[in-house]
Amino acid sequence: MSTYWRADDTVRVGETKISIPSENGLEYSPGQKIQIFVDGSTKFMDGRETYLQADFKINLPSTGTPTRLQLDKVGGNILIKNIRIYDGSRGNLLEEVSSYDTYVAVKYDYDKDKNIENMRALREGSAVHQPDNRGTLGNSKTGMANTITNPYFKKTSGDQDSDFVNSDFLTCKLNIPIHTGIFANSETIFPLMLTQGLYIEIDLNDATTVLKQLDSVNRQIRTSLAPVFHSIDGSDTPGNYKNGSSSNKFYFTTDNNIVDVAQFPMVVGETFGFCKVGDNNDVPTLAGSLTIEEINASTGANGGAGLVEVQVVTARANNGSDIESGKCVAFSTAVEGKTSYDASYTLSNVNLIVSQVNLDPSYEQGMLNKVREGKAIEFDIMSLTNYKHSILASDRQTTFQVFANNSRAKSLLVVPCDSTIYNTADRITGNTGYVIKGSDNSASTGKDEGQDICLINNRPGYTGICDFLSSVQYQINGRRVPSREISTKKIATRNSIDSFHLYELEKCLDAGGVIPRSFSAFQDNFCFGRGFALQNGATDLRGQDLAVILKYQETDAPTKPKLFNSYIFHLRRLMIRDGQVDVQM
Repeated sequence: MSTYWRADDTVRVGETKISIPSENGLEYSPGQKIQIFVDGSTKFMDGRETYLQADFKINLPSTGTPTRLQLDKVGGNILIKNIRIYDGSRGNLLEEVSSYDTYVAVKYDYDKDKNIENMRALREGSAVHQPDNRGTLGNSKTGMANTITNPYFKKTSGDQDSDFVNSDFLTCKLNIPIHTGIFANSETIFPLMLTQGLYIEIDLNDATTVLKQLDSVNRQIRTSLAPVFHSIDGSDTPGNYKNGSSSNKFYFTTDNNIVDVAQFPMVVGETFGFCKVGDNNDVPTLAGSLTIEEINASTGANGGAGLVEVQVVTARANNGSDIESGKCVAFSTAVEGKTSYDASYTLSNVNLIVSQVNLDPSYEQGMLNKVREGKAIEFDIMSLTNYKHSILASDRQTTFQVFANNSRAKSLLVVPCDSTIYNTADRITGNTGYVIKGSDNSASTGKDEGQDICLINNRPGYTGICDFLSSVQYQINGRRVPSREISTKKIATRNSIDSFHLYELEKCLDAGGVIPRSFSAFQDNFCFGRGFALQNGATDLRGQDLAVILKYQETDAPTKPKLFNSYIFHLRRLMIRDGQVDVQM
């Protein structure tokens, strides 16, 4: 049986790419459904080399201040909220992944290295660090500050005096692998001719859930990457913007490699304010908003080192404390503080690029003979099922059941997501979101003295938060495993890491087919898990009592209501007999 399904050189004799358009439209908007039918005449498909292709473009709100936007750092996969895969009859559900975006966010945050990140950036529109936009004021590093090679908007060239508009956003080509057992996670060739093909349904995410500002303009994220204030006159000597003074021009240093207009993260028409670098809560009072009218290079200023000159529409007075040269940075107010910012996107020319495998005719004939004899064709795929549970922010100790019915379960991955209902503006900026880390020494805000960044979770709803979780434990058939609680206290207080928690998470991800190459996101995208079996083993969860026991016992109480996405990684068997597909979970 394995000789039919192993995707190796001994079986595969040819491969052809086939483009299959979506059924129900030429252009899609947020929240809509994509439907794709793959005909059985394609015969055999290599799911790992099959991907969703589409043209993607961002659109600013019809009314509102312009700012640069891009997709979440995951790239094109973050557009998929849920996915369902049926056989060609559309009557048998083969796979369904609810909150697919949450799963992929974990996969991309933990299964990554430099080469993988670069490839995802080229194919999928994922964010990648751009040296031309590197920070110089600390160790903060992000892919969400790229103004040079960003696929979502045009690179500026020369001085700027025209408002940033929709035409400044680029239409980019996304090639999106589908991370399910039939597609990217597959180790087998899929027999489309025996399942009457495949029918795929994709629910698209809301725009403001997945669109983000650049980190270098967002006060909630990384103030150490923002433009550093120099003076209001552009002289060789830095000077403060003093209380009581007024100006329509502001000059910024070359810190953070802002050596030219192309590296300046804001655009003409955008509004901005000032705050202290490393302390985003210290915001001086100005007499009205500062709206950018021009952005110019001032190469001869600052003793020849150069500055960037920003001219605003109307001169504004400083009515608060001095805005100090070298200690204050500019941040965007285009979205922050608004009750709504209804940016959108369009997907067009949506096609499934199918990798058709041409097998030796003898294999195909042998398979057909087996089917005609009434025998079953069986093969396994690694899939996942999401079981959801909600708790309130006030819940300090909770136990919830995972009602799994998987007969060959590999592991359990739990991602506690912030379920707060934010307005569209706050979803983009992260304003009022969960505090990951910052600059003061208050445990209640999660900030640590001496850090070079203020970091608020601007990915609510699809990434995990610790939120002062003290420990986790599991219960299987009345027996608690492991025998001692898994501590997460160090992560909860932002002081360090809990090695046993990461060890358990590593086993969980590995068992589920997610290679744990990096744990740098253990705070940014917090999750935990339990492996059920080693190597090729599995556990039968049918009729089993599986529970997750959580304790929030830190001095600081949890701050956010949470939706727990509990993914059971498991092997499911597809049995094909007499043209019918039976799924054994």
